Amino acid sequence: MTDKDPRDAVNSYITDMLALEQHISKALEGQVQDLKGYPEVTGEIRQALGAIGGHITTLEMLSKARGGEGGGGAIKKLGSALLGFGAAAVDLVRNEGLPKNLRDDYTAFSLATIGYVMLHTTALSLGDRETGDIAKRHLSDYAGFVMAFNNIIPAATIRFLQEEGLPVRQDVLSDVNDNVRGVWRDEARSHPTATSEPTASRR
Repeated sequence: MTDKDPRDAVNSYITDMLALEQHISKALEGQVQDLKGYPEVTGEIRQALGAIGGHITTLEMLSKARGGEGGGGAIKKLGSALLGFGAAAVDLVRNEGLPKNLRDDYTAFSLATIGYVMLHTTALSLGDRETGDIAKRHLSDYAGFVMAFNNIIPAATIRFLQEEGLPVRQDVLSDVNDNVRGVWRDEARSHPTATSEPTASRR
């Protein structure tokens, strides 16, 4: 027998993901104006912001309905050291140049992705199908963000290096993209239970 309440366990993960989503949204909003010279990048960021806004609304409603803490806009607690590190890492985003901004965005998306894997697993394993389905939908969105950023980061990095006056070879871009896709394909073959590579286009 245990005195632990399964509902509280799920609520804790919901609170964690709500806090992380709020933090990511705030960080991305700060990038849109700074990166206006990169429409292909800001387009992806705006798309992500729209989806994340929907996530936040859904999680706030879910948390309130379950008697949880709801959305306060601040990170009150993070039950995982990994998510805590990720929230801190997002604060480093700004003023580092385009490639490092995108790197940190990718890091935040990856943290949210695994966070939703954990929420999905926790909810389903404790018989909470509703929360599990919500986590799966949000996980799907973040998988799309990761795929999109894998596709745009190499080209954005090359453009940034050119603007810095460095002698960049543009002709390597196709090799870079092929190499990245190849690495993920090879890893998927080596680990058959792994997810498909994140470099495929979501469109």
